Amino acid sequence: MASSATLHTLIELAVERKNKAAQEFARSAAAHKHACERQVLIESYRADYELRMRTQAGTGIDGTRVSNYSRFIQQLSEAVEQQRLEVDRCARLLQQTRNAFFEEERKVKSFEILAKRETDRKTSSEAKKIQKQIDEF
Repeated sequence: MASSATLHTLIELAVERKNKAAQEFARSAAAHKHACERQVLIESYRADYELRMRTQAGTGIDGTRVSNYSRFIQQLSEAVEQQRLEVDRCARLLQQTRNAFFEEERKVKSFEILAKRETDRKTSSEAKKIQKQIDEF
C-alpha cells in the first residue's frame, strides 16, 4: 500500500484539481445563466416590436415603415437564433464542467478512502502487536 505521506500528497493534489473544476463549473453556470437571460431579453424585444408593428398597422402605416419593421424584426429573429445557439453551447459546456467537477470529487473521495484504509490497517496492526506482547507477557 502507498504510504500515508504519499496518500496525503495525492489527496491535496486531487482537492486542488477539484477546486479548479468547481471554479470552472461556477463560471460556466454563470455564462449559461447570462446567455439565457440575454435570449429572453432579445425575444422580449422582438415581441415588443412585433406588437408595435401590428398596432401601427391597425391604425394605418405606409409601406416603407412596414418594410423597415419587417427587416428589423427579421434581424431580431436572427439574433434570437444566434443567442439560442449560444445558450446551447453554454449548456454543453456547463454539462462538461459539471461532469469534470464530479469526476474530480470522486477521485478525492477515492484517495480519502484509501487513506482511511491505510490508517485502519496500521491501527489494526498496532493492536495485534500489542495483543501479541500482552499474550507473551
